[in-house]
Amino acid sequence: MFEGFRPVRLRWRVRRNPADAAESLNDLANAVTHDSAARPDRVESVLLPGGPPTGDAERAQLFELYKIMVQTSEALVARRQGTNTFFLTANGVLLTALGFVLRAGADPRSHSSVVAVLCLTGCIISWAWRSLLVSFGQLNKGKFAVILRLEKHFAASIFEAEWAALGRGTDPKVYRSFTESETRVPFVFMAIYVVAALVALFIVAGWQP
Repeated sequence: MFEGFRPVRLRWRVRRNPADAAESLNDLANAVTHDSAARPDRVESVLLPGGPPTGDAERAQLFELYKIMVQTSEALVARRQGTNTFFLTANGVLLTALGFVLRAGADPRSHSSVVAVLCLTGCIISWAWRSLLVSFGQLNKGKFAVILRLEKHFAASIFEAEWAALGRGTDPKVYRSFTESETRVPFVFMAIYVVAALVALFIVAGWQP
């Protein structure tokens, strides 16, 4: 009766949040070792599929790639700063519009609907802002995981020394990720929008402040 029957295994896929992904990237950075006899990790295996450089030409080429990675990391920081400026400006415009609407002498129920729409737009913009900041932070961590492995083949490892001086991100008293602080700012704007939207909805429902 049960011939040929195969039990079905249910596999649960747990979605990892951005914080977990950031921790795994920290683990990749902390996994750097200068022991030549040690087995290379998965990042180094992809980075140097043919093994460490053996000649001066290969080392020079590796150094050029190292400079490119550092430049792209700096460019990413500049893009993140530009993103912060854009979303701060966008939220400032929305809050200014909210102020104008609230100061208008129109019927409270009519302008409360406009406030609710502006608040919903602000929440969407703030959530997109936070998502971009998390993405930038993860991408930069990945770049530095590669940079630290490239430094293994140079005479000095300045970025790894800096990372070691900062406790490799394990002690928040020594080093706290700037991305964590940045991602709190969109939440502040979202909280403002949510409170304003709730007040607007209460007014539409007939509540008189």
